[in-house]
Amino acid sequence: QQLRALLRAAQGNEQAKVMFPLVASLDEFLAARDLARVCQQELEREGIPNRMPALGVMVELPSAAVMANEMAAASDFLSIGSNDLIQYLLAVDRTNDEVADWYAPHHPAVLRSLQFIVKAARKAKKPVSLCGNLGTDPQMLPFLLGIGLRTFSLDPMAIPDVQRRIGEIDLTEARAHALKMLSFGRAEDVAEYLKKLGPSGSRAG
Repeated sequence: QQLRALLRAAQGNEQAKVMFPLVASLDEFLAARDLARVCQQELEREGIPNRMPALGVMVELPSAAVMANEMAAASDFLSIGSNDLIQYLLAVDRTNDEVADWYAPHHPAVLRSLQFIVKAARKAKKPVSLCGNLGTDPQMLPFLLGIGLRTFSLDPMAIPDVQRRIGEIDLTEARAHALKMLSFGRAEDVAEYLKKLGPSGSRAG
């Protein structure tokens, strides 16, 4: 019913897209895509106006991140769910205060996973975006821009501040910072490096 409603709502709305969350495998996305096509066939038989919108994958599970090349090839777009991806990659419940310190967006595994997903999307020439708290982190914004992210899904209240911060970031420096951060194998080394950077990606002092 939800897919049928989305297909009907997409009629006359070129901006409409459908993103499937918590996709764990290529098989799951292909099954969802096939179901959308079945729904479209049903609507056409019933004479109900509809349109197949772009179908995308929310990459928020480690299994989807590892399969990013295949996900990008099969889908129309990718969106990185940074909150859950970090949580599942590091096996840390971000809502549990007792282990919250282990929730580390700057962990090398997180950084390399983000770069891998963005590279997969660009290789397949598919749009890729990022949603979640990571996009509002002033220390991480230069890295995100440095690996090629250009589209962010944000809380409306955060948009002006993030726009201002992005305007202060030099892309050439951001790319260099990203490469440096990706070169570290220890989260502690990344954290130490970030301390030397200002909020806009420039070296402090």
